[in-house]
Amino acid sequence: MSEKHSAVCYIFREGVFTPVQETKPLRNDFGLDLFQYKGAVYEGKTGLHLCPAQDAEYLTLFIKSHGGIEKVQQAIDSSLERTGLSPRYTRPDEKKKDIFPPKEKDENRVFAKDLMGNKHYYYRFYNENGIELYTMEKKREFFQTVYIPCDGFMVGIDQRHRLEEVLKWLPTLEHGIRGEIERVFNQSMEAPDRWADLGFANLLGRYEEAKAHNAPIAAQRQRQANERRAQQDAREQQLAQERQARYDSAIREAEGNIMAGKEVINREINGKSLIMQLFREHEIPVPLKTQGWIINSLHSIRYDPQIGEWNYRYFKGSRNSTKMFDLLSKLSAAIQTRQQFEEHGASPPDSPVLDCEEEQDMEL
Repeated sequence: MSEKHSAVCYIFREGVFTPVQETKPLRNDFGLDLFQYKGAVYEGKTGLHLCPAQDAEYLTLFIKSHGGIEKVQQAIDSSLERTGLSPRYTRPDEKKKDIFPPKEKDENRVFAKDLMGNKHYYYRFYNENGIELYTMEKKREFFQTVYIPCDGFMVGIDQRHRLEEVLKWLPTLEHGIRGEIERVFNQSMEAPDRWADLGFANLLGRYEEAKAHNAPIAAQRQRQANERRAQQDAREQQLAQERQARYDSAIREAEGNIMAGKEVINREINGKSLIMQLFREHEIPVPLKTQGWIINSLHSIRYDPQIGEWNYRYFKGSRNSTKMFDLLSKLSAAIQTRQQFEEHGASPPDSPVLDCEEEQDMEL
């Protein structure tokens, strides 16, 4: 039969027993009086630290690693010669309330409902001349809302930095805060296009009535939101069409200039390199490193009638490319081929598939 003990737990520290709160009994199959405190397991008779607080399996392994329950019990009995028996056992009738008297209740701290019935902690910061004002306990922002109690609810009326104005306004309310809520609510209910505050409605017991009043207003607001969304979608579609038109025009103009042997500036079109886009439009494989060179270094391309080939210019400070002459020849041929097919009302043949050797070529 286990020895009688109190519900108060003591730990043995620096030669004395000290009572501790927020402990939790640790049930076990070894017949030991164990409790948990701040992440550790303590033995009840000696108040000594036993092991870290984990799970029951860990306790079993701990006891097994220390020679089994008999060895652990012997260690406890040996420790009793040094510590003596804990007051948990020498004072078995001791009550927690005798050792840890309950804290005095803070009358300024209340647990109350907001207007929609959700509960929060509020703290009273003003209580004079029959006026009680609160703020939400965990709200620490500068513009704290000031609440006043009314019929079991907390009603937000203003912000704390305007306390002086609030204290001047409240005494002017002939029928108090409830009368003011009812006046404002009734004004809303009398106007078909004015939204009725559902929190006020909840306090006044007229929630369903307010919902019915607000229904057509909500429907109208939804229609307006849908119209705004449709207008925005139309604007975005128009902008997308305009961007595509600019892109198509730039591509066609550049192709025409190439057919005519004119210079083509590598300008930006819709945030992309014009000449790089020409290669992509005609599905001409361009090594990855050369793509970067075209985007960042190429200034323009032009046909040199003296040598009968396409040439190019690039920005000062950039390296030259070893691939551009061949790529420009392919681009010119592809544009000519497409134009010939379009003139005869036929589709151009499929472009050759990029082979692995070209795809992995990292030269400029």
